[in-house]
Amino acid sequence: MNASEFRKKSNLKWKGLKILSQIELKAFWRNKNILYSQIIQPLMYFLFLVVGIGGTIGVINYNNMMIPYEAYALVGIMGLNMTSQMTQTIYRTTIDKRWGLLPLKFLSGIKPFYYILGMSTFPIIGFVTQSLILYFLSVIFTLNVHILDFFLGVSLGIVSLIFWTSLGVLLTVFINDYQKRDTIIAMSIMPIGFSAPTFYVIDAVPNYINFIASFNPLTYQIMAMRSIIYGQPNLMYIILTIGLTTFTLIICSIVLLKVKLVVNEK
Repeated sequence: MNASEFRKKSNLKWKGLKILSQIELKAFWRNKNILYSQIIQPLMYFLFLVVGIGGTIGVINYNNMMIPYEAYALVGIMGLNMTSQMTQTIYRTTIDKRWGLLPLKFLSGIKPFYYILGMSTFPIIGFVTQSLILYFLSVIFTLNVHILDFFLGVSLGIVSLIFWTSLGVLLTVFINDYQKRDTIIAMSIMPIGFSAPTFYVIDAVPNYINFIASFNPLTYQIMAMRSIIYGQPNLMYIILTIGLTTFTLIICSIVLLKVKLVVNEK
């Protein structure tokens, strides 16, 4: 029986997901440096960028609602947090490849689908932690964000995050060179984050920005979360967000079923 056949017949299923999630949870709390950076990042974005711009702009028109700019950009920071969390998945998956844990986990009976979800635990905890910090900031600055709507928005954010973690696993599987992978990440994270409507209002920018944003998955994820958090859920954006995650998760699972289980990190 070859490795691919073995993986197809493996049956750990949710037990494998539970094991991976526990491992990733312990790894998150043990890595204090990453924990501190997760806390500092949203604070820096909000206090020194968003509040500064908000002091100049004041309020904006969002779907015929006048809301403070800080409230609008709050969701944009959540979007940036999602894409930055992809690097944590890449880091954790790289460790698995480098030390032979990736083939060991697969050959132990963990299906690729559950592996991807399990490896999303680390970034999900980070994203939720950052989102809670942003909610507390919204309370301090009296942005009137309803807690239930915010919770629903974060839930959709977790779905969106799995899209980025799936991409992170794919990148790690296909690119074996550390330097090349780091270069791709460095050159893509910032354009993805800032070409989406994180800090700008999509109806008030030049056409070329809208054109670029239309090809950016983060655009639709942010707009879906924003519509939920501010009480005007846009069904089209929500369905598109869930669809993108489902499609990417399936593709990544299929690729992992067929990938060679070898240690070839450079």
